Amino acid sequence: MDENLLIYVVDPEDRLIYLRDVFKHKLPMSHALLARLKAQEKIRVNGEFAHTNYRLQPGDRITVDLNMDEINTIIPQDIPLDIVYEDADLMVINKPAGMAVHPIKEKTEGTLANAVTHYWLQRSESRLFRPVNRLDKGTSGLVLIAKSQYAHQAMFRQQKQGLIQRRYLAVVDGVVEEDQGLIDLPIARTLPGSQVFRQVDDDGKPAITHFTVEKRFQDKTLLRLRLQTGRTHQIRVHMSYIGHPVCGDPIYGQTSPLITHQALHAGWTSFLQPRTQTRLEFEIQLPQDMQYLLSQLR
Repeated sequence: MDENLLIYVVDPEDRLIYLRDVFKHKLPMSHALLARLKAQEKIRVNGEFAHTNYRLQPGDRITVDLNMDEINTIIPQDIPLDIVYEDADLMVINKPAGMAVHPIKEKTEGTLANAVTHYWLQRSESRLFRPVNRLDKGTSGLVLIAKSQYAHQAMFRQQKQGLIQRRYLAVVDGVVEEDQGLIDLPIARTLPGSQVFRQVDDDGKPAITHFTVEKRFQDKTLLRLRLQTGRTHQIRVHMSYIGHPVCGDPIYGQTSPLITHQALHAGWTSFLQPRTQTRLEFEIQLPQDMQYLLSQLR
């Protein structure tokens, strides 16, 4: 069976009248994606191309070909990938610290996008790079990549509904006294020319971070953190604001001789597989440089 095919068989109890109802209730997708699929004749009923005003009958077999004519402008590069999981819709990749997720104008190579694009080309797959979440260049851990526009939209809906869960481990400066806590402080962009990119600001967007102390050291604390919202640099901004910046953070804290980047690792995630709705969960261990950092603390 082609993994790029979405399949739905009309059930007598569904009481669906028109094909368009399938794309509202059973295989939900945006109007823009539906229009693209129709234009490329990717939607078929019982093997025949059909318009969305087609009147369905029980037992009709609807197939949607997710293979789209897409042009990926990202430069493919043979960079090793640590693929934790892959299926027809998603990839879960363990990104190392020091690698950006996506190219920017000043740097078009050496990113996760370059590596994934090469990986797909080696398998004769033409896809756009669609990250579901992003990690800062200096943060290691799990990044979710959608393999189609349909999967990306499904995961975006999960994000809005709070169904994608992420947990981080961080070594922060100073000793955090509370065993656990919640930081509820809005975050906004800073003015151009500022030394930092984000800051706590009453006019900012809501941002909530939960934390639990895993271990205390003489002048550092290992925290487990959970994001209730997903603002840019949220953990780094929140921890810095309460006086416990992430160790080694060159922007919101200070550099450290024990690690070359902020000691922040996205080590756990859980979400629903967009096609089957099965709950998936993944956890990876701390990278070696963070393990070394912890070994040097007392």
